[in-house]
Amino acid sequence: MAGLSLQHIYKRYKNKNKFSLIQFIKNKGKMPKTDKEFVAVKDFNMEIEDGEFIVFVGPSGCGKSTTLRMIAGLEEISDGELYIGDTLVNDVDPKSRDIAMVFQSYALYPHMTAYDNIAFGLKMKKIPDTVTDKNGKQKKIMRHFTKAEIKEKVSWAAKVLNIEEQLNKKPGEMSGGQRQRIALGRAIVRNPKVFLLDEPLSNLDAKLRAAMRAEIVKLHDKLKTTFIYVTHDQIEAMTMGTRIVVMKLGIVQQIDTPTNLFDFPENKFVAGFIGTPQMNFFDVDIQKEGENLNVTFENGQTIAYKLGNLRKIKPEYLDGEQHKATLGVRGENITTVKKGLKTNLTLKEVLGNTTQLFVHLTEDSRDFVVCVSERTDYNNGDEVNVAFNERYIHLFDCETEEAIMAREYGNN
Repeated sequence: MAGLSLQHIYKRYKNKNKFSLIQFIKNKGKMPKTDKEFVAVKDFNMEIEDGEFIVFVGPSGCGKSTTLRMIAGLEEISDGELYIGDTLVNDVDPKSRDIAMVFQSYALYPHMTAYDNIAFGLKMKKIPDTVTDKNGKQKKIMRHFTKAEIKEKVSWAAKVLNIEEQLNKKPGEMSGGQRQRIALGRAIVRNPKVFLLDEPLSNLDAKLRAAMRAEIVKLHDKLKTTFIYVTHDQIEAMTMGTRIVVMKLGIVQQIDTPTNLFDFPENKFVAGFIGTPQMNFFDVDIQKEGENLNVTFENGQTIAYKLGNLRKIKPEYLDGEQHKATLGVRGENITTVKKGLKTNLTLKEVLGNTTQLFVHLTEDSRDFVVCVSERTDYNNGDEVNVAFNERYIHLFDCETEEAIMAREYGNN
């Protein structure tokens, strides 16, 4: 087991220019030189403690899988240093990094039984050992695992993953969840320093995904090994990770615990990406007046919020002048009231124990969602008055999209 250190990691790809056959001939059969490049990962810095469960999350193309592949050694690091434990591994072959990777596609051998798929890596691997020669001298050698050792390890993995009855079956005879367990078994028998999992549940249906999420968390608790997990599903990230890395366009947006990401997003992107349904955003004008913060919405209505109930706002926004900002609030922190911010109902969705109301401020504005626990009698087109819980309001700079509120409460 080991921690990891990623120090100023970059991944760059050279862009290939498209050119015609005529250009190729004019260039005397040579490819044109180009200085253009695509930077897939930009200045990634992180210290991962031994035994942590780290989740990389973000939309497609954000660089999360590329980062994982650089850790695995499947992609070359363009700049920066990667340490596994105390060892610099930039130039170390993947097979020598003592990591195990579980892929999205399972990558099982279809002609082998589950037992042979799990045992395959052990059969190929050599381990150090000490033997005594005929003269009584001890010497160090590298040897393969014995059949008994392999059987013991496979049986242990099968018991941990509850797949003992599947060992004699081939992948084609198993369900997606069972195949995923076989892929996990093949990884854990190697007892690696680090587990890498690249969207391993994306091929499963929703119900099975939820069950396998719990199984992977239980596996981490049993093994106490460092896990790095890649997903685009923020629910997986929130329920599995001890810490989450949110990425966008190759840049780390925030590294934090699930609850801190949810409660204290550092920018508008993180706020909108984490949480279901997505956080609601409003373009507003804010102005301090006495002990209140006046917030003017796009329908012209102004609501006064007590500054003492809001998280601390940067002083430059509380100078008494009017400032443009983005206000964010989650649907579960909005309630319907008799007198409040006036909206009109576009759509009502009854989800059993909750109801989602999609409402808008003006005819031209986008809908935002209000989550209420009770059943409502509202119909499409009705006027709905809503109020925001002051303690859960977020404010972001309208240009930089960075949060302008601290984590603690109270304003002077």
